[in-house]
Amino acid sequence: MQSSYGIKLRLTYITLQPIHLVCVDDRTSNLYVLAGSTENLEFQITPDGEVF
Repeated sequence: MQSSYGIKLRLTYITLQPIHLVCVDDRTSNLYVLAGSTENLEFQITPDGEVF
């Protein structure tokens, strides 16, 4: 949860990038974030808090 909050905070308030999609993969429980003005930023956050 902290990694998710940190990524979204940095994207919206520091780099001023829009977040287009946030979803959870039911198979892996990973959280996916699609962001950026041209949707070119992709993040994957594992249940352990690792960010890829």
